[in-house]
Amino acid sequence: MIIPMTDMERKLTEDHLPLVSKVIQTLTCSCRYVSYDERQDLLQIGNLALCKAAMNYDGSRPFETYAKVIIRNAIYDYWRSLKKERTYTCSIDTIADQKTNTSYGQLLADSSSLQHLEQEENLRTIYEYLQTLQNTNCTTIKKGIHALLLQQSGYTSQEISKHYGVPANRVRAWKSKARKYLQQDATLYALLS
Repeated sequence: MIIPMTDMERKLTEDHLPLVSKVIQTLTCSCRYVSYDERQDLLQIGNLALCKAAMNYDGSRPFETYAKVIIRNAIYDYWRSLKKERTYTCSIDTIADQKTNTSYGQLLADSSSLQHLEQEENLRTIYEYLQTLQNTNCTTIKKGIHALLLQQSGYTSQEISKHYGVPANRVRAWKSKARKYLQQDATLYALLS
């Protein structure tokens, strides 16, 4: 049975709608990237939690403090449920290895198509172009491109920093400068699209 909100609860909810965005911003400020869809999901969960807080509010403490806790806990519950769903799934490589003792790549090798070969050729062309950019730029950009290529091969910033004998934050700065440089390169953009 759905219990409708009273006018007072509705007004309390409407007056505190910006609170949901503030709580979400606080919880996601340390995240590198939160997509539009993820943010919309969090807003919906937060708004529902705000309605729940307004309906259960007893007036014994400030509403804003009470609502922040309810919204934050609802978002944490959502994240826990997502994590729980992810732990019960496994990669297709694991399934292929367990069932047939072959890798997913071997399963696809039988049905490799012209498109797969084109992708490999495009990747090779992009890699060669990055090599030429690396050789023609200043030292910082050159090191940044090399670090990005190493990262693409699976190395971490700490491992790359040991290779160069510098702190990891310097490697991250090189990569950042190289990314900015590469984002402005029209030829690379054309190769990627």
